Amino acid sequence: MTREEYESNIELLTYYTKKYDEGHPEISDKAWDALYFECCRYEEETGYVSEKSPSSKIIFDVKSSLRKVTHNHSMLSLAKINNDPVALRKWLKELSIVMYKMDGLTCSLCYEDGKLISAETRGNGQIGEDILHNAKVIPSIPKTIPTKERTIVDGEVICTYKYFADFEDMYENPRNFASGSIRLDNAKECSTRNLTFVAWDLITGTQNLSTKLSLLKDYGFVVTRFEVVDLDNLEEQIERLRQAASDDSYPIDGLVYKIDDYNSYMAKGYNEHDFAGGIAFKFYDPEFETQLLDIEWSVGKTGAITPVAIFAPVRIDGATIRRASMHNVTIMRNLLGDNPREGQKIWVKRANMVIPQITRSEK
Repeated sequence: MTREEYESNIELLTYYTKKYDEGHPEISDKAWDALYFECCRYEEETGYVSEKSPSSKIIFDVKSSLRKVTHNHSMLSLAKINNDPVALRKWLKELSIVMYKMDGLTCSLCYEDGKLISAETRGNGQIGEDILHNAKVIPSIPKTIPTKERTIVDGEVICTYKYFADFEDMYENPRNFASGSIRLDNAKECSTRNLTFVAWDLITGTQNLSTKLSLLKDYGFVVTRFEVVDLDNLEEQIERLRQAASDDSYPIDGLVYKIDDYNSYMAKGYNEHDFAGGIAFKFYDPEFETQLLDIEWSVGKTGAITPVAIFAPVRIDGATIRRASMHNVTIMRNLLGDNPREGQKIWVKRANMVIPQITRSEK
């Protein structure tokens, strides 16, 4: 790869990230990650890292009517690797805890004297949006906790697949739905969206991670599932956790591996983009080729008219799939082009082993 090709890929990643954050993704996670890892290889080989590279900072442009706030701690991301257990093993000499990588919107809560006083989206890691008005109407966010100590809790606002079914005629996936819902100006409307806050870290205190998560559960939080890493049965553990998330109706896009010991985790340090004491292991749902047979139009629970693709049946994760919602006309055109036709070659997947989706087509 040349420097020009590298810089061009960085611009593409910035553009695709912006569209993703706006709720209108134009490429799959797998395609985005392919570009990302290609840029990472160039950076490793040449030692040059663009200041715009997503490997060196969080790409997020906070634009909404919500009040902007500066975080009381850096809300960074994690470095990631693709769905390769062999590569993962190289990282697991010290990383001893594994948990769900929730596919929602990262948020932080702060309590003083046991009372919830702030709630913020991650934003760019330093500046986010004030969502306290909506946090107060989410049942899984405790309004009080049994401690007087200042307590900061990081986690993910998600919508389970169970409740997303009522809104899939308006939103492409649970993440976009959760992201848009938690940013609503109207808390009453937000309260109807059945959002869930899943805690995955207690920022204050010096306990080990597993102890912190157990404490958060005692405080009344919904806590991400976590386990000790099983190196002898790594692949089996990955598949079991993935199936468990599906059973829980949780949208996840991978697993997170972290150092359990607090002092060791902090000693690893961090850069502008990520903490060095953990790694994100990304899942990619397999795609299956089939043929478009027809497009039906259905009226959803909200009254929206939704295009539904009917295709030659494919067997995915033990289920026979014949149809997939395309949510709205704009998304349908993005997926199938301006002239969808019978016999058109398409590729489908079952997102998180749950929702059938068309990923691309031969236009």
